[in-house]
Amino acid sequence: MRILLATLASVIGISLTSYAQDSQQGMTLSQAISAVLERYPSLDAAKAEIDAANGRTTQSESEHLLHVSVNAQYAYLSLRPHIAIPSFPSLYESVSNSYNAGITAQQLLCDFGRTDAIIALAHSGEISARDALEQAQHQLGYEVIQNFYNVLLLRSSVNVADEEIKALEEAQRVSEQKLGGGTATRFDVLSTQVRLANARNQKTSLVASLEKQESRFRQLLGLDPQAPIFLSGSFNSNLSTPNLAESIAEGIANRPEMKLAKDYASSATIKLDVANKNNRPVLNATGAALLQDNQMPSLYSNRTYFEGGINLSVPILTGKRLEGEKIEARAQLRAAEAKVSELNRVIATDVSDAISDLKAALSRIESADMLVKEAEEALVLAKSRYENGVITTFELLDAQSNARAAELSRLQSRYDCTIAQKALERAIGLAPKA
Repeated sequence: MRILLATLASVIGISLTSYAQDSQQGMTLSQAISAVLERYPSLDAAKAEIDAANGRTTQSESEHLLHVSVNAQYAYLSLRPHIAIPSFPSLYESVSNSYNAGITAQQLLCDFGRTDAIIALAHSGEISARDALEQAQHQLGYEVIQNFYNVLLLRSSVNVADEEIKALEEAQRVSEQKLGGGTATRFDVLSTQVRLANARNQKTSLVASLEKQESRFRQLLGLDPQAPIFLSGSFNSNLSTPNLAESIAEGIANRPEMKLAKDYASSATIKLDVANKNNRPVLNATGAALLQDNQMPSLYSNRTYFEGGINLSVPILTGKRLEGEKIEARAQLRAAEAKVSELNRVIATDVSDAISDLKAALSRIESADMLVKEAEEALVLAKSRYENGVITTFELLDAQSNARAAELSRLQSRYDCTIAQKALERAIGLAPKA
């Protein structure tokens, strides 16, 4: 009996304040976030989009710069028409080998703001690309946070399940000894075996869930499928709820989705400006230095000359192309403004829900702490009554199970509180952090 009591009491002695592996110095949440954000492939793709946007801006800005090109041409003509004059050499009308070479330059003088609008549109694309990268980092970072705490919770739950199985195995051994001594019945042994089977099934489910979470964590970190994962962390319950109005305002200002929606609205406005300026006149200055033969009257003599001028191009009819561009830009602007309006509502709801969840989680922590205290007191009474022969082994096991369930409830409440806090941070647009 004393062995059984000692074994059962050992379960209550489990410390659930350490939620990470207790052996090696594991990876902290901050280290995990940094490791994933440094080398995850989708972030490299987002960074490449920023470089591409920079390239488009450079292309747009090149319209303001001087354009210089070198041109050369060589031609061979086997047919040589000529005029035959008796007693005189033939007079050829063309040469058999001709060439020309030159350097040409073109400089935009004025297009009445059209190129400037195109450059502004390209700059808007750069801002959108950077905000898209920020959004990808936020999504990935908070996925790491969720997965990190899931692993901690499941590992702690598996440890508790192991201790429960050990206690039930010891209870089964004692029951079988009592059955052999005639102080217990077959029903006692079978009931203990049923409890043990259920505990093992629960552990199997927990282990399966844990393996899935660890597999996803390895994927985020870029580790081999069988690489061990050592984590170091705990759940945070020393939290408070912020002001709702201030949090909503912060979320509207900081959420990456809102920034992107406003970027799209800004781009649509600039695109409409570009469409309005696409029919502006374009004034260019051109110049060239040329070397050429095959010119009359001396076909085989090289001639060098220069030319220059100013070119003015004024669009008259564009076949409704500009009108189509304006219609497209106006439609994109309406869509972007509608998205901004929708996000205002979504962010307000997200923040409100996150604060409500955090309040509820903090309240459950108080209830869970009280439940643990009451379950421990009940277990102490059950031990005393069992020693005095007032209750059976199974009633003692029930008290033990209640105490274990209370500890798990407290663990779950702290997990819920931590996740609710991170959900609130995400709702108001804070960067993922430990």
